[in-house]
Amino acid sequence: MKKLFTLIAAAALTLGASAQTITVSSVDETLANDYAGGVEIDVNNDGLKELFVSGMPQWDAAGKTILMDADGNEYEVDRKAWMFTWNGSAYDKKALNTPDMLIGIRGHLIPADFNGDGNVDLYLAGETYDFTGVYLNDGQGNFTKDARYAVKDVEGNELEWFPKAADVADFNQDGLVDVVTIGWSNVYSHRLANAAVLINNGDGTFTTRATDLIGNGEENYELALCTVKAFDLNNDGYPEFMFQGNIDNESGIGAYTSKGNMVRRTFVCFMNLGAETDPEDVVAFYDLGLADGLSHQFGNGNFAVVDFNADGVADIFVTGESPDDAVNGWDYYGQLLRGKITKTAEGNDVQYTDDQTFVARGKDIRPLCSNNVGVRAIDYNADGYYDLFYPGWCPGMLDGGNATQAGWLLPGSAAGLISYQRIPGSSEQGIFFLDYGVEGALNYTFTGYHGDNAYFDGTTFPTGRSMVFTKNPWSVASRPDAPTAPTAQVNDHQVKLSWTPAASSLKNVTYEYYLKEKSTGRIYNASTSFIGGDKDGVRKVLREGNAYMNTEVNVTLPDGTFEWGVQTVNAAQRGSVFAKGQDLVVGTGQFNSISSITETVAEQAVYTLDGKRVATAQKGVNVVKMTDGTVKKVIVK
Repeated sequence: MKKLFTLIAAAALTLGASAQTITVSSVDETLANDYAGGVEIDVNNDGLKELFVSGMPQWDAAGKTILMDADGNEYEVDRKAWMFTWNGSAYDKKALNTPDMLIGIRGHLIPADFNGDGNVDLYLAGETYDFTGVYLNDGQGNFTKDARYAVKDVEGNELEWFPKAADVADFNQDGLVDVVTIGWSNVYSHRLANAAVLINNGDGTFTTRATDLIGNGEENYELALCTVKAFDLNNDGYPEFMFQGNIDNESGIGAYTSKGNMVRRTFVCFMNLGAETDPEDVVAFYDLGLADGLSHQFGNGNFAVVDFNADGVADIFVTGESPDDAVNGWDYYGQLLRGKITKTAEGNDVQYTDDQTFVARGKDIRPLCSNNVGVRAIDYNADGYYDLFYPGWCPGMLDGGNATQAGWLLPGSAAGLISYQRIPGSSEQGIFFLDYGVEGALNYTFTGYHGDNAYFDGTTFPTGRSMVFTKNPWSVASRPDAPTAPTAQVNDHQVKLSWTPAASSLKNVTYEYYLKEKSTGRIYNASTSFIGGDKDGVRKVLREGNAYMNTEVNVTLPDGTFEWGVQTVNAAQRGSVFAKGQDLVVGTGQFNSISSITETVAEQAVYTLDGKRVATAQKGVNVVKMTDGTVKKVIVK
């Protein structure tokens, strides 16, 4: 099996410094959670993003969460979750006291529209694995676990599946969003490795694939303190995934360092074979081999996968605990792998360089929080480049200061991450961005332990475990221009969508495309932007586009007539309006999977053509699921 990668040495550059100052605006000791997870999403479709935060409170002011059991008795749990909503002038905070939304420490809350109704749903994973699964949003921010959700093996047997980390992507390019999970669970005193690609079956269930991939060939890895990220690294339309974590198998197996030592942590990037995949396998991957010599083994850390230098190829920032296999013997450090693509007869050859110009290379900065929000990359200073937020416990400070809890902002540039700025920071944290009522005006906030005396005096701004709010000193990033020339080619059920980048776009932009089945109004491919109307193209999440950095996608679709469009998503995660293509007529043009937009219900359910559930049939065409499972259309004049 071919391996398309090259290890290259990079020359050093001179370090620089940045301007502007991020300062603390307020600290709330009643908020925040250690090892916090969370997500920014527009839950009620008003154009503003709410914020969910969850984790473990370890301070008196926060208090315990009180729940009620089935017999009406109160009990305490060591988890706490909050939702922040904008009231027009400030954020209101609301404690979430339903068990399934408390999630647990190191939670992964991954947004996608799983049932095509236009509302952003969540896939939940974390260390409280009882509640793992797809949670459907009713459009008002109330989340209920999809009753249809199940993980099955290839023979259709339902599996206990409670991973510790997850991400979403369309791995097999059928238009449906899939899930990649890693971790392990303990079910009925039996340990289970929960690492696989979960292929979406379109009916609320998922089938496990690549289940024997994540391991040493004899035993699957049971990972803890782990995180996983999906991204199309070589711009061929098929997403890859990478993960890192502590290998937690009771047998003591591990991964090997570049020095040949076995250690109980690992960092692996799996390349998606895409079009070369045997159709019966659905998906197939191979180890890109980054930790064979270019990188190192990592655990209890984080990723940021974006194009920092805007050359059109994704870079990988990875941090975590590392064994003593680096040249300088680092124990915990961040590494930037700079990407380059070469087109070959076999496909796109993705090459990576251990970027020795990276300003934090070899520096001992410890976020100590393995979730998907422990480090973040976003254009914060409105110059069009991704900036890296990299806080943590710092035994050795970048600026030569005393050891402390500190935060660092590393501005992106055409030269990469070659300068830094000290900002408020912490460890055991989650990093979030509030829009403060202005779409795109990102404001850095974090939760975790902080003790940096440069920003926290212990009185006005207390140290310890709390939630810290700051204000963005830079201007609001502009909304990007839309792509041009949206073009489609339909060959039976194979559809190729392509477009031309806007002349104003940097090469680091990503793209979001949508497919709306016209007879039902269902958003077929889990797009998370407003489609049409006065909010057309406004993003409901802070996430890259689902087409990544590609300007074409190839997707296999069922019979139906589909409306489609594509938008630019810039480094500030702002979306352009959609450039609309001509409707796609696939196969017979008649969609035959209407029931897949509905939940399992005990009584008949009525939907309007735009996928909204309603109490009674509305004027016009309605999609109705009957109690016997049949589906019909009802027209009300």
